[in-house]
Amino acid sequence: MKPRVNIVSFIIFKNGKILAEKRKQTKEIDPGKVTIPGGHVEKCESFEAALEREVKEELGIECDRFAYLVTMLHETDREDQVTHYYVCKDWRGEPRNLEAEQILWIGFEQIDQLDFEIDRKAVKEFLRKRAHSQ
Repeated sequence: MKPRVNIVSFIIFKNGKILAEKRKQTKEIDPGKVTIPGGHVEKCESFEAALEREVKEELGIECDRFAYLVTMLHETDREDQVTHYYVCKDWRGEPRNLEAEQILWIGFEQIDQLDFEIDRKAVKEFLRKRAHSQ
């Protein structure tokens, strides 16, 4: 039986685009895939602490405010990931690639570039909630 783990993923939105990353080919899970950035929640770590740590480790920025978006299941060959998506509302610094093969900004019409349906669904939920809040 595969382990079930908690993952936090964060949507960074700027100038009508979402930040995505192409994972390194050397990653054990989902190598080379284009995804919404995120990572594992460590033991005894809150989701908020994991978000702060991951956004700094992966992009070198600090997010001042996260807003919960949605939770979905992503099954991989190695583990079942309960992925908790958040939106980084305000951040300091300029996102830069610290862990992935590449980071890229994709427009909403380009979300098919995301390799996983779970990420595409999260972006669509972001768009839906954003439309209702305007």
